[in-house]
Amino acid sequence: MAIEYNRTMKIKYEHDERLDKKNEARLAQQLQNKGLNMMETYWSEVPEYGYTLITKKTTRYGIYMDDELVFDVHYLSTANEIVEGLSNKFDNVSTDKVVNETTKKDWVATSGCYLLPNFDEYSPFKPLYEDVTDKPSLFDFNEIERDCKITLDNGVQIRIALENNYNGMQLTFTTFWHCETVQRKEAIEEHMVKFPLEILGKVQSVVERVLKTKQFGYDVENVEIDCNFKAITLNESKCTPDIVKMTREARKNGN
Repeated sequence: MAIEYNRTMKIKYEHDERLDKKNEARLAQQLQNKGLNMMETYWSEVPEYGYTLITKKTTRYGIYMDDELVFDVHYLSTANEIVEGLSNKFDNVSTDKVVNETTKKDWVATSGCYLLPNFDEYSPFKPLYEDVTDKPSLFDFNEIERDCKITLDNGVQIRIALENNYNGMQLTFTTFWHCETVQRKEAIEEHMVKFPLEILGKVQSVVERVLKTKQFGYDVENVEIDCNFKAITLNESKCTPDIVKMTREARKNGN
C-alpha cells in the first residue's frame, strides 16, 4: 500500500507589526544575497531583487470619435458597450488599446513566499557548484520542481516557505516522503529528520541572520515552534521533543 509521510515544522518569529511591502522587498534582496531566493510556484524565472529601474505597463481602452481620443476605460467589455451605445447617435465611433509605460527606480516586489537555493535555470533545475559560478547553491540537492519542492538525494522532498504575517514571520519546512509500503520508525527518522537536518540548519541560520539585524529587529531566540508528523492514510502525531531540539540546534552548524 502506497503511503506518504509528511513532516511540517513551523518556526514563528514574533514582531509587533507586519513588514510593509518596501521592507519585505529589502528582506528578499538580503536573503538573495545570501543564497535564498523568494519564489512563487510555477515560476518562469528567478527574480533579481533590489532597488532598480522598473518599467510598468498599464493598458486601458480608449473611446475614439472621428479618430480622436475622447476618454478611456479599464475594461474592453465596457469600451465595447460604450461604442455600441454611442454608435446609435454618432458616426465613426471606435475603441482601441491605450498602452502607457512608466519607468522609475523602486524596490522589486517579492513574487512569492517559497525559498529556493540558487540553481541552474538552464538544466533540469540542478544545483550550482563553486567551480562553475560565484553564486553556488546554499546546499546540495538532486533537483527542484516547479511547485517549489526540492528533491534531495535520498528521494525525500522538502518545501521551504517564509511568510510575512501580521504577528511576525513564519519559517515553515515541509518534508515529503512517498513510499510503496509502511516504513519503520527508524527509517522515517533517518530519511525525514537526520538526512535533511543540515539543510534545515543552513536555512535557519541564513534567515535568522537577516531577521535579527537592526533593520528588521526580530527576536530569533525566543521562538514558537510547532512540528507535526503525518502519515497519509494513517494518523497524525506531534514531533517528539528531541526532534524539535535537534532541528533548532542544527542552525548553529549552518554558519
